[in-house]
Amino acid sequence: MVEKHLDLTQNAAISLHTMVEVASDSNQEKGSAIFTNISRYEREADELRRKMVRELTEGEMYPEERDDLMELVRAVDQIADWSKEAGRILRTIPFEKTPDSIKTATLNMAKANVDCVDVLKQSINALPKNPSRALTLADEVEMLEETIDDLYGEVRLHFANEEFPGFSMGSLILMNEFFDAIETAADWCENTADIVRAIAVRRS
Repeated sequence: MVEKHLDLTQNAAISLHTMVEVASDSNQEKGSAIFTNISRYEREADELRRKMVRELTEGEMYPEERDDLMELVRAVDQIADWSKEAGRILRTIPFEKTPDSIKTATLNMAKANVDCVDVLKQSINALPKNPSRALTLADEVEMLEETIDDLYGEVRLHFANEEFPGFSMGSLILMNEFFDAIETAADWCENTADIVRAIAVRRS
């Protein structure tokens, strides 16, 4: 179930990146269809999280192991939640009208987020049999999250200096929240990697 939950979360991040690509090319209809997919992945991940928590509560496990798994699953779930939030906001703003510098920086952020989720998935999958490998991959997640922080700073710099003709104040506020949502998804990758580290150290 943890692996399935990770797959759904990864699919949400990948779909968000695709949605940013589509939104850059003015295809609102296709973008809305992709958002529907993101929502479905997030909903299925939520349902699976609730099922796992229920089974963990009812199952026979050491309390420490049960708490670790619950914390891990809840943290991963936040990545899917924030991917959906980013997609929800993107659907409401005229992203195709943004300057190319913003489009490029945002695409780079979304792609780096996909890479971050992928490495996190590898790290969690390595936990049962190779804790040391999980630790190494968790460190890589942190480095990728720092890259996203740099890209976040870049996109905000462009946002502060570019002109946005035809944008309402509300759209500009939402666009800033959109950048925040992608960065928050990456933050949750790092938070989850910290949990992986704690589990891996105890297993080593």
